[in-house]
Amino acid sequence: MDPLSRIGRRHLAVALALAGIVLLMACGGSGQSARDFEVVQFDGKTFRLSQETSENAVVLNFWYPSCPPCRVEMPAFEAAWQELKDRPVRFLGLYVPQGFDSEQDARDFVKELGLTFSFATDRLGRIAEAYELEYYPKTYFINMDGDVVSTYISTLDPEEIIQRVVALIGDPAS
Repeated sequence: MDPLSRIGRRHLAVALALAGIVLLMACGGSGQSARDFEVVQFDGKTFRLSQETSENAVVLNFWYPSCPPCRVEMPAFEAAWQELKDRPVRFLGLYVPQGFDSEQDARDFVKELGLTFSFATDRLGRIAEAYELEYYPKTYFINMDGDVVSTYISTLDPEEIIQRVVALIGDPAS
């Protein structure tokens, strides 16, 4: 047997294993309890995760205004929210200060796009730290037991968001 082909196969196996790990990181779920937190939303109301998950699933999206993929996906979140807002689910866009972005920039962006789901600021970055955030945007899908069922790094389209939420709360047609 040609030793180069054996080495090539080994490299291929390692590359496939690494690709699988990356895919799991991007799309997987942790099955762990979501870290509880409380924030004041842009509208002045308080959002406490543990209180919300007692009645609703939660879609938690970490973002910031100058993040290009964050900007791209916000209309998808709004479209999904419009489709699901009468169901037992809450969407929270959690702005995490990065670089030169200010909370006012985040508020202006939300207003400019006409986004109607809930937004708040992780002012000190402690929530992002508790969730071990490394990449943006990152979305957590949390069930009514307060468990993280799945996460997604990068942009989502409305259909993907709706599918993941229906997996959390069930389909009313069934």
